[in-house]
Amino acid sequence: MPQWLVIGISGVTCGGKTTLAHSLHDYFKGLSGAPLWNSPYTIGEVRLLSQDDYFLPVDDKRHQRNEVLNAINFELITSLDMPKMLNDIGHIIKGRQVAPEPQEQLVTAAVFEHYAQQFQQQYHYNANYYKPGNPAVGPYHYPSQHQQQRHHSHHHSQQLHQQQLQQQQQHLMRINAQIAAQLRDKKINFLLVEGFMIFNQPELLALCNLKYHFHLPYEKCFERRSKRTYDPPDVTGYFELCVWPHYERNFREYRDCKDITFLNGEIAKDKIFKFVLQRIVHYFEERCDVPAAAPSACPPQQKRFGMLYVGPTNNNIMPTICPMEQ
Repeated sequence: MPQWLVIGISGVTCGGKTTLAHSLHDYFKGLSGAPLWNSPYTIGEVRLLSQDDYFLPVDDKRHQRNEVLNAINFELITSLDMPKMLNDIGHIIKGRQVAPEPQEQLVTAAVFEHYAQQFQQQYHYNANYYKPGNPAVGPYHYPSQHQQQRHHSHHHSQQLHQQQLQQQQQHLMRINAQIAAQLRDKKINFLLVEGFMIFNQPELLALCNLKYHFHLPYEKCFERRSKRTYDPPDVTGYFELCVWPHYERNFREYRDCKDITFLNGEIAKDKIFKFVLQRIVHYFEERCDVPAAAPSACPPQQKRFGMLYVGPTNNNIMPTICPMEQ
């Protein structure tokens, strides 16, 4: 099965989430099929999901209203169809197969080792059983009729064993060929998930390998929000009574997570993009220092990546700095 790198991008409204998500999507989409540096992996499928696409219809009775404004409060997670979003993400990661794969293609390395051990044990048993001088066989002499019957029965059993061994040998050859093919055609797929409340959903917070959160000061956020048009449009006071208070409340739920990188939404979009791209490169670099000859020492499956190929030079990579401090 393909491996997925899941990148979550969340944060304040108008902070730059969608811009970054689409920039990364277009970047990796343009490299589809390209190799990952110093590894047998290539970039496979690239997908983007936006939480905004899962808002409930305006007339849905599950919406809650702000009594002061007499308007729907869209800043609540209950205003979103999160079960559908989680289901769609699970559907993407698990893949879509038109027809079930043959059973042999589902064999794992652990099963391969099991069959190999079983084959070796049976081969060792048969090779030693018929070795001359084996006490279990006894001295050579002309067999009696009863012994002949036992011999024929034993011969028939031996033929069955030989057929089983041949079948297991063929099965092992098929497995070996499949494992070799998988190693030649390893792909890393990218799933970008962006939205203002994705980290308030425990399943998404746990799923994302890389997490980014955009922040803006109150005044800057209000300025940007006032220049946008929404459907339905913001009523007077919606930012002050709904947008900002709920942003702060939602942010408090995960602000202490150590694996979230906080981004300053006031910084130029191209610098943010280059910074995040560098972080992705570092994520791969940190996981490509285990020799390929020692797969048992590799990190967990979703971390066995090589370094991302970003071009012949590093001119497009900015120095490692914290965007929140610029």
